[in-house]
Amino acid sequence: MKTLKITLITLFALASSGLMAQKGQKKAENMAEKKAQMEAYLSEKLELTEAEKTAFFPVYDQFQTEKRALRAASKAMRQKGKKMEELSDAELDEVMQASFEMKQKELDLKKKYHEKFKAVLPMKKVAKLYMVERKMWNHMKENRKKGDRPEGNRPQKNMQPSDR
Repeated sequence: MKTLKITLITLFALASSGLMAQKGQKKAENMAEKKAQMEAYLSEKLELTEAEKTAFFPVYDQFQTEKRALRAASKAMRQKGKKMEELSDAELDEVMQASFEMKQKELDLKKKYHEKFKAVLPMKKVAKLYMVERKMWNHMKENRKKGDRPEGNRPQKNMQPSDR
């Protein structure tokens, strides 16, 4: 009986780790697919030559990596805090100062990469990058809100569980 329990626990643990690995692999595949779509979109909209693509995308990827790290730090800072109503004036001031510092770090990062982008792309394409990038992120955000589902596959809102 004890051997059976150990065997079942071991099988469950192996199955769970296999599922976790599949989820991790699926997430990595989704990230790679989104990156490829983003690169294709930017290449098309900025009309990048092959030489420009080769020089630009490694710099852009590094920019995105550093930007994600900053946002993760900002999110961690916000999540550990209490609700605004629970904070003292001194604590609120501290939170606001930290927010200003984070925004300054983001601005410094943008300035740093603006110089790097100018080194690999003509200025007109750098200027266009910011506009195109904003449109791209807004489009991606809208798709995320919609759930990237075809019209017929959207869940209906305001329905009782028994109505579904």
